[in-house]
Amino acid sequence: MNASHVITAVCFARLDVGHELENSNPQLIGAATFSGSVQGGIVTFALHTAVLTAKDPGEGLIAWLETRLGDDRTTLAGFELKESVHLLETLPSARSSAAVRNLGGRGRTIIDMGADKNGEPITLGECCAELSIPCATPDPARDFIGWCTGRCEKIVDTLQLDVIAVWRLAMHQIAARSSLGFRVHEVIEGHLATWLRAADFPAAAIHLEALPSAQS
Repeated sequence: MNASHVITAVCFARLDVGHELENSNPQLIGAATFSGSVQGGIVTFALHTAVLTAKDPGEGLIAWLETRLGDDRTTLAGFELKESVHLLETLPSARSSAAVRNLGGRGRTIIDMGADKNGEPITLGECCAELSIPCATPDPARDFIGWCTGRCEKIVDTLQLDVIAVWRLAMHQIAARSSLGFRVHEVIEGHLATWLRAADFPAAAIHLEALPSAQS
């Protein structure tokens, strides 16, 4: 990670809100960003989440993304972003959205992770398991109830756990490219452990417990 540079992971909560009615209607109901930045030798982290309820228009998610993905120094990272970007592009305001353009890889450096095994796509959970990185277990029924009732705490917990996982996957990918990337990853991971230790939300404790640098 270069000086004065930012890597921001993006993760979406997706729900087929028509599944219970046997009428498929996938929608994005939330998003999270996790950023790590280096400036003047100082490493900082920032986590943000937004969750919609059944009463909220989908346009609100695009407006929120505009406030989080506007820094032109930022490298974006995600896991299989294509489907989420497609759902965003169905919303009226997507055409004028810089955030949607950036997530689609137009005009912005983007690390869109994903892999195949024997011709079948690997899930985020499978990819994280390979590196002993914790992530959430999908629970569509629970998320549907939270979306309907406005009790979104578990959706927030899931987004926070997964977006930090995606950020860590991106850092592992950077580390694998060169010896310099490997050394940078080691240093950044130490700072991440310090940040997680001071944080006060469930995902932080889960990631801290699984972080090798936190055990030394």
